[in-house]
Amino acid sequence: MKKIAKNAYYELAYDEVKNRIYWTMKGYWRNMSVVPDFDKDWDTVQRMTRSGWTIFGDLSALRAMPDDVKNAQDERQKKLMRDGCTKVSCLVKSAVTKISLNVALADSGMDKILRYFDNAIEAERWLG
Repeated sequence: MKKIAKNAYYELAYDEVKNRIYWTMKGYWRNMSVVPDFDKDWDTVQRMTRSGWTIFGDLSALRAMPDDVKNAQDERQKKLMRDGCTKVSCLVKSAVTKISLNVALADSGMDKILRYFDNAIEAERWLG
């Protein structure tokens, strides 16, 4: 597993064997200025992937997202879809978080390849 980033707001890693990005969002981001390397870190990890790559997203500790954070996430989802992401499992504990994510997922097309889970083992198993 190659660690790309780890800070108070997120963790990002890549498993070369599984061809999988591991993404963890933590807590509340008051705005995008608290994560200045967000795009750089995502660009770095995406360059490592091969055709057919997947994402395991852990959003279980995520809190509400302000508009600029939501917009940055929406843009990243569109880029992930354009760049060939094939499957996404998303660990989410809150129904409110799911509802807030659903609009952006539909806009990017990610809703067709994403499934929510409340159990990490099941989420990992679904990705294959």
